[in-house]
Amino acid sequence: MKRFKVIPYINLILICWMWFFSTMSVSANQDIENQLDAYIESYLDKYEVPGASVAIVHNNEVYYSNSWGGSEESGEQVTTDTPFTIGSISKSLTGLAIMKLIDENIIKLDDPVQKHIPWFKLEDNQDEKQITIKQLLTQTSGFSTFTGLSISDKESKDFDAIRKNVESLSSVSLTALPGEKHQYSNANFVILGALIEEVTNQTYTEYMEQNVFAPLGMKNAATDYKTAYEKGYRSGYQSWFGIPLKSSITYDNGGAPYGYIAASVEDLVQNIKFLSGKDFNNFLSEEMMNLYLTPHVPTGENRYYGLGIRISNPDTQDEMIWHSGSTPDSHAELFYIPKTDWGGVILTNKNNQLEEAGLYYLKAGIINILHGDEPVDIPKNTPTIQFIILGFICLLLGLFIYLLLKLKSEKIRKKGIWAILGTFSLILSIVLIPILVYFVGSPWHAIQAFSPECALLTIITVILLAVNGFLSTRISFKKFKSEFR
Repeated sequence: MKRFKVIPYINLILICWMWFFSTMSVSANQDIENQLDAYIESYLDKYEVPGASVAIVHNNEVYYSNSWGGSEESGEQVTTDTPFTIGSISKSLTGLAIMKLIDENIIKLDDPVQKHIPWFKLEDNQDEKQITIKQLLTQTSGFSTFTGLSISDKESKDFDAIRKNVESLSSVSLTALPGEKHQYSNANFVILGALIEEVTNQTYTEYMEQNVFAPLGMKNAATDYKTAYEKGYRSGYQSWFGIPLKSSITYDNGGAPYGYIAASVEDLVQNIKFLSGKDFNNFLSEEMMNLYLTPHVPTGENRYYGLGIRISNPDTQDEMIWHSGSTPDSHAELFYIPKTDWGGVILTNKNNQLEEAGLYYLKAGIINILHGDEPVDIPKNTPTIQFIILGFICLLLGLFIYLLLKLKSEKIRKKGIWAILGTFSLILSIVLIPILVYFVGSPWHAIQAFSPECALLTIITVILLAVNGFLSTRISFKKFKSEFR
């Protein structure tokens, strides 16, 4: 009898222990959430980001989510349902659509593109016949980064904008043989978008909504301007010297397959759940799922490109499936770590090419926090390059004032120096932008979109170089005339 009287006490002790460990777990989770809040907010303050949304997934459940800021355009607060343009994360979703078409035996991975898009043409007729679907997905088709940027960010609102972008490639030559090397290019995924339209007899928007977004539960996702705005998307901010100014670049229908899909944090949480392989198992067959998550082409040390996704450190405990994305007024990061089952998405509505490293640090710091390590220090957002250019402009302004005074002076010496200075300045004013385009590897309109203040400062520099060159030449000519007399 005594033994039975002891059992309730044992049960009580067990309940107390369970309550204690449960409380400890909740407390630990709360500490991590508080740490994430503080860390993310420090980044938003340093980089003056007007709006952001972040979610963390663990064991197929949302572990953490939060949103900050709002939209001046609508007056609405950012929430986890607010769509942002997700930049090149769009490529992973276009890749997913292609894998579904392969899974349904509508197309094959090694099919030549021209088999499905007979009107697809390039400068060299032989090149277009060799490019395969797999080469487009792995960015090994031969299209350069420059070519991809040249057809990007066109702000088209037409529903045939994707086809028009592909047709504009008819005067383009490849910079490498198909399959020869990896060159990250938006052109590859614009062509894949057109291929989806051709083989399904639907618009890219219709196919993605019915066959990707709906099955995955991505209810706020959109691939065209009208639908995106109806679902709550608003344009973001371009950064001028670190200060957010309302974007002058609007949504581009023709860019949806490579970078202009709009989606919310909630949408991309669904995508992370799919990547984990624990949900939506009927979306792709196991064979296609494994193929989709396979690293195909090396892009750096322990880094690979797959079929629209990036993979770092494959087959190790540090393996990460991820993609980053940016448009002129947004920047995003998505990641999933199979070993620890952590995944996350960060969406922000401000961007500048020279500030993008900040979000990479934020992602790395968040991952460290989730793994119990110290977060990385996020560097301050100092517009160093802009200030250097501004300093050069001040020197040119000083020289301009000096040349004006010199031109009015009767005492002019060393006409040869003025002639050389004038010629050099005039030549530099002509070649400066082409040189910048060459070394940066981006068309001028892309530089204007992704670093607008640098583009403006460069134009001011060109104008001052031309004016100073003209004044120096006038001074030399004036000295020549005075000697001739």
